Amino acid sequence: MSDPVFDCRAAVDHLYDYLDGELTTADADLVRAHLEACAHCFRFFDFEAAFLRFIEARRRGEHASPELRRRILDQLLSEGDPPAP
Repeated sequence: MSDPVFDCRAAVDHLYDYLDGELTTADADLVRAHLEACAHCFRFFDFEAAFLRFIEARRRGEHASPELRRRILDQLLSEGDPPAP
Protein backbone atom coordinates (compact mmCIF):
# COMPACT_ATOMS: atom_id res chain seq x y z
CA MET A 1 0.00 0.00 0.00
CA SER A 2 2.74 2.54 0.86
CA ASP A 3 1.67 4.90 -1.91
CA PRO A 4 2.87 8.52 -1.75
CA VAL A 5 -0.69 9.66 -2.62
CA PHE A 6 -2.75 8.45 0.31
CA ASP A 7 -6.22 9.85 -0.18
CA CYS A 8 -9.64 9.27 1.38
CA ARG A 9 -10.31 6.26 -0.85
CA ALA A 10 -7.10 4.55 0.31
CA ALA A 11 -7.88 5.31 3.95
CA VAL A 12 -11.40 3.85 3.71
CA ASP A 13 -10.21 0.85 1.68
CA HIS A 14 -7.82 -0.07 4.49
CA LEU A 15 -9.97 0.94 7.45
CA TYR A 16 -10.95 -2.54 8.62
CA ASP A 17 -7.39 -3.81 8.27
CA TYR A 18 -6.33 -0.81 10.38
CA LEU A 19 -9.03 -1.45 13.00
CA ASP A 20 -8.06 -5.13 13.13
CA GLY A 21 -4.35 -4.32 13.51
CA GLU A 22 -3.49 -6.14 10.29
CA LEU A 23 -1.43 -3.43 8.60
CA THR A 24 2.32 -2.99 8.66
CA THR A 25 3.54 -0.25 10.97
CA ALA A 26 4.25 2.02 8.00
CA ASP A 27 0.80 1.51 6.48
CA ALA A 28 -0.94 1.93 9.83
CA ASP A 29 0.95 5.20 10.24
CA LEU A 30 -0.36 6.37 6.84
CA VAL A 31 -3.95 5.55 7.79
CA ARG A 32 -3.57 7.17 11.22
CA ALA A 33 -2.04 10.33 9.72
CA HIS A 34 -4.86 10.59 7.20
CA LEU A 35 -7.52 10.11 9.90
CA GLU A 36 -5.91 12.81 12.03
CA ALA A 37 -5.94 15.25 9.11
CA CYS A 38 -9.32 14.43 7.52
CA ALA A 39 -12.44 15.11 9.58
CA HIS A 40 -14.67 13.38 7.01
CA CYS A 41 -12.73 10.10 7.16
CA PHE A 42 -12.35 10.35 10.93
CA ARG A 43 -16.14 10.46 11.32
CA PHE A 44 -16.37 7.31 9.19
CA PHE A 45 -13.61 5.66 11.24
CA ASP A 46 -15.30 6.70 14.49
CA PHE A 47 -18.60 5.13 13.36
CA GLU A 48 -16.96 1.89 12.19
CA ALA A 49 -14.93 1.57 15.41
CA ALA A 50 -18.09 2.10 17.49
CA PHE A 51 -19.95 -0.42 15.33
CA LEU A 52 -17.25 -3.05 15.85
CA ARG A 53 -17.28 -2.39 19.62
CA PHE A 54 -21.07 -2.80 19.61
CA ILE A 55 -20.85 -6.09 17.70
CA GLU A 56 -18.18 -7.38 20.08
CA ALA A 57 -20.23 -6.39 23.13
CA ARG A 58 -23.34 -8.05 21.70
CA ARG A 59 -21.37 -11.18 20.90
CA ARG A 60 -20.41 -11.49 24.55
CA GLY A 61 -23.85 -10.59 25.91
CA GLU A 62 -27.35 -11.70 25.17
CA HIS A 63 -28.25 -12.38 21.57
CA ALA A 64 -29.95 -9.83 19.38
CA SER A 65 -33.66 -10.23 18.80
CA PRO A 66 -34.74 -11.87 15.53
CA GLU A 67 -36.15 -8.49 14.41
CA LEU A 68 -32.83 -6.71 15.02
CA ARG A 69 -30.90 -9.47 13.24
CA ARG A 70 -33.26 -9.24 10.24
CA ARG A 71 -32.89 -5.44 10.08
CA ILE A 72 -29.09 -5.65 10.26
CA LEU A 73 -28.95 -8.39 7.63
CA ASP A 74 -31.32 -6.44 5.35
CA GLN A 75 -29.14 -3.35 5.70
CA LEU A 76 -25.92 -5.26 5.03
CA LEU A 77 -27.36 -6.90 1.94
CA SER A 78 -28.98 -3.78 0.52
CA GLU A 79 -27.16 -1.84 -2.16
CA GLY A 80 -26.57 1.88 -2.26
CA ASP A 81 -26.08 4.41 0.46
CA PRO A 82 -27.32 3.77 4.00
CA PRO A 83 -30.58 5.53 4.87
CA ALA A 84 -30.38 9.06 6.23
CA PRO A 85 -30.76 9.33 10.02
